[in-house]
Amino acid sequence: MWVARVGARLRFSVGRTVFELSGASVVLVLAVLLVAPEANAQSAPSVGPPEPAATASEPWLDRTQEQLYGAIWRSAMRIDRWFGSEQGEVVYQRASGSIAPELLWDRFHRLQSLLRFQADVPLPQLNDRIAGFIGRVNPDEYVTERAEESGAFPRQYALPGEEQTLLGLSYRERPRQGGHFSAGAGVRVSFPLDPYVKGSFMYERGVAQSGIFTVRETLFWQNSERLGLTSRLDFGRVLQERWLLQWTGSATVSQKSEGVRGYASLTALRAFVLRRAFALAVGFDGDSKALVPLHEYGARVAYRQSVKRDWLVLEVRASLLWPKDYPVQPRKPSWGVGIGFEMVFGTHTFLARPVTF
Repeated sequence: MWVARVGARLRFSVGRTVFELSGASVVLVLAVLLVAPEANAQSAPSVGPPEPAATASEPWLDRTQEQLYGAIWRSAMRIDRWFGSEQGEVVYQRASGSIAPELLWDRFHRLQSLLRFQADVPLPQLNDRIAGFIGRVNPDEYVTERAEESGAFPRQYALPGEEQTLLGLSYRERPRQGGHFSAGAGVRVSFPLDPYVKGSFMYERGVAQSGIFTVRETLFWQNSERLGLTSRLDFGRVLQERWLLQWTGSATVSQKSEGVRGYASLTALRAFVLRRAFALAVGFDGDSKALVPLHEYGARVAYRQSVKRDWLVLEVRASLLWPKDYPVQPRKPSWGVGIGFEMVFGTHTFLARPVTF
């Protein structure tokens, strides 16, 4: 399997078949076909090891998800065996990820179609704690961590040109109370190449019922940013065993930045039975040396629900933001709406955190 960005589209191959998709096309195709008679067939078992072979009688949705998942973990197995691995298939079936097309509109940015893809694959021949990564993400969230996260992978809502296809390796210690370390290295899969390396130290104390406090320091080097540091504080707490509240504040400086760039946000998540969730987020972002230091502030709401299959999630959102890029611009309210799907593979987990924020 290979994955590449082509303009505003994502192109990938499964076997000898080549797919080229835009965010708009996938959203519209899924929205139409999910209400087709074939989609009302009985749900297939959740995908995960061991994986049943697809047959011609299975719905198209199941075949697509199974083929994508199979291409990912088999590619990881082939790569790892180049280095002498003799591990069985079940080890590589721990690969997981998702693909998420979206349509978003607001008064400030107008209509956008986005398509995100992300996969984490095990490489046990190198190290049990090292995983491969390929995805189309915003490097300001994944590499420097100076932009706000959301979703099953870094946030979907980005301006055209901000998203890039990255290929790399990550190292993670097992999360635990106290301090632990993670690191990563990779490169942008387009020219000019933009390699990066980063290391993070996280210190965490507390329990969910009374509050978890986390300090995260990330030192990074990226060819386009040079040397930089991101400092981040998080505080999360569960209220009435129903709501998860999380506050985040982050600041980044680098050799290429003129000032301190950062954001702050407060998010409330509520999960319901039958794989449903609601989210509300308020926050702002800015740059201390920019022409407009306070870039944007406002609120977003989203509702997520599994549809037809446990691994397919429909999300709808609404937003009210006050953005401003230049001093001569008036700061006006910008209403927005959006719809997206997230197809997950290799995991049964339902994530309440929205992908369209």
